[in-house]
Amino acid sequence: MKPGAALLAIFFLASNAGCRRASPPVPRERPNVLFVTIDTLRADRLGCYGHAAAVTPALDALAARGVRFATAIAHVPLTGPSHASLLTGRTPLGHGFRDNGGYVLPPQVKTAAEDFKQAGYRTAAFVSAFPLDRRFGFDRGFETYDDHLPKGNDRRRTPYVERLADATTDAAIRWLGAPPAASVSPFFLWVHYYDPHAPYEPPGALAERFRAAPYDGEIAFVDTQLARLLRALEEKGTLARTLVVVTADHGEALGEHGEGTHGLFVYDATLKVPWIMAGPGIGSGRVSTTVARSIDLLPTLLDYVDVAPRTDLEGRSLRPAADGHEMSDAPAYAESLYPEREFGWAPLHAWRTSRYKLIEAPRPELYDLQADAGERTNKVAEEPARADELRRLLQSAVARPAPAASAEADPETAERLRALGYVSGGRAQPASGAVRRDPKDGIRIMPRLNRGMSVARTDPELAIRELNVVLAEDPGLLIARRTLAVAYAAAGRHDQAVAELRRLEKEGQLTAEDAIVLGDNLRFSGRLEEAAEVLKRTARENPKFSQPWLSLAEVHIKAHRTADAAKAYEHALSLVPDHIEALRGLGDIALLEGQLEEAGQRYRRILEVDPADAGAMTKLGVLRMRAGAAEEAVALFRKAVEREPANGEALLYLAGALAANGRSAEALPFFERALAAGQRSSMTLNGLGLTRLALGDRAGAAKAFRESLKLDPQQPDVARTLRELSGSP
Repeated sequence: MKPGAALLAIFFLASNAGCRRASPPVPRERPNVLFVTIDTLRADRLGCYGHAAAVTPALDALAARGVRFATAIAHVPLTGPSHASLLTGRTPLGHGFRDNGGYVLPPQVKTAAEDFKQAGYRTAAFVSAFPLDRRFGFDRGFETYDDHLPKGNDRRRTPYVERLADATTDAAIRWLGAPPAASVSPFFLWVHYYDPHAPYEPPGALAERFRAAPYDGEIAFVDTQLARLLRALEEKGTLARTLVVVTADHGEALGEHGEGTHGLFVYDATLKVPWIMAGPGIGSGRVSTTVARSIDLLPTLLDYVDVAPRTDLEGRSLRPAADGHEMSDAPAYAESLYPEREFGWAPLHAWRTSRYKLIEAPRPELYDLQADAGERTNKVAEEPARADELRRLLQSAVARPAPAASAEADPETAERLRALGYVSGGRAQPASGAVRRDPKDGIRIMPRLNRGMSVARTDPELAIRELNVVLAEDPGLLIARRTLAVAYAAAGRHDQAVAELRRLEKEGQLTAEDAIVLGDNLRFSGRLEEAAEVLKRTARENPKFSQPWLSLAEVHIKAHRTADAAKAYEHALSLVPDHIEALRGLGDIALLEGQLEEAGQRYRRILEVDPADAGAMTKLGVLRMRAGAAEEAVALFRKAVEREPANGEALLYLAGALAANGRSAEALPFFERALAAGQRSSMTLNGLGLTRLALGDRAGAAKAFRESLKLDPQQPDVARTLRELSGSP
């Protein structure tokens, strides 16, 4: 509350005493709440947690004017389940959300947004990665839930899986700037940043600055965006009455215990996270040694806004500890079902006190965290009594039934999660009666598996080699077989991709996602009727999934059945209204058939859904060129290139539009960039040749024309021009 606010309230009550017999007490002004989660953030990589090389001034300043918990523990090293714990105050045993994909937050499990909304708060969320998509139930209670993810133009990655921190910050700041319907209501705003997640690719100048430590560069970038967000609150005049909380869903192994990223193990490298709070009622520069748990965050926030916590919360308020009082440490449960669900290996469960941690595995582990923070010396044989005591507590915790939260993962979900490094390629089935593999034994194949998965589309021959080595050791690893099929397809070895997928089909392991990959490879092989049969069957068996219809449309287009393709795209739209790829397909068909107005409507609708879609901007530019509005077209092409500097199609059209309007010097670098972006076609090379010729570069023009003729020898006009340049008859 601002200074003097209490006196003002008393004066107001006194001056109205004659008008009313009695007045209710005036509650204190409740603070706004800004809840920030930074994905994959280890606490020990921040300056305020002792990392000397960190460039995190915003986070460090926040800790300096507030409180940080020296030890904060997540319950699961995966984005979806961990955020479920943060938002519900329950461990995975209490909310039932156990893995990325395949689960939806149960309706009976109440969320933070529902609590704050019931307390009169405006609620909004801006998330940056697909594991937090609304389809998983995270939107419950939020009046605004922005999970819009851009398509992107990186062929290494599946579209619509993540957005960078600057774009998420832009969206959050726009919401903060919009006038609320009821200006007196405080807000609960959740902002999620995903950038520190692998692959580590800090943008702009940070890439060079952090060449040797790109993970730190990603964190530095997020820090700049958090600074922007806090500055927006300050400029709006609301920062002083906003409780700011920053934490993470999990950490990152960075090679510790042989794990490159996260998800497989439950060591502190992937469970220890930052927890920083600042704002009204919080003292400055305080460091609490009380162990904080993710489930404690919600009750702590409710305490600070004077909302009574629900009795079903498993966590407790840490406000006394934040205020500097002593609190006893509560034990933390942790788990990872990822090894079991994705690889058929043993699951991991852990019980952690402030000093000891037991990890239940085929070969159990016990660590003295006080003496061995890196969890290197397993003391289970030395201290069997202590291990047994912790095991009893752990077994008691896991014995209770978890809420039903499982749901079938559709092919689109599986593909997007796989693109982010999570497997989700169908649930692994261990052999009946077989002893499950300890993840500590399986970790040695993970570098090859991860490498194979990461380069399956960009360096498929390397992926094929790596995955075959993995399969020689673990022939039943389904994800390796599925990714091998993807690598075969990327290498143009479509028949081998089909053969691998047909083997999975024969074994009863072909998922709907696999069937779509099979259909696509049959199409690439020219086996159109087989492709259509596979895709139609997949659509029948999965009536809510749109992807079979999108792939079927591609089959129809290749067979020159554009009317059937249009029907397939329309069916996809009936399943997912405003599906961008269905809209794009219909726009492209309309453009091909000369229905320019309809094409324009489709592309404009894409931009209403995703204002940053460079492909739609480019196609609208093509329409403006056809309408004779060259300058408008150039402006659209430039905007598309600004959004996606490596978009080869946009670069090529921009170059062509400039060249067609006599601006050859401007056009030249865009032709060259289009080639570098993969647009190596006779059209690009001919445009480059003509542009060089217009600028007097006869040798350069001849070189471009020769390259064009290598791609397509049947170009008599180009051949004639080349002869003239060479002086040949």
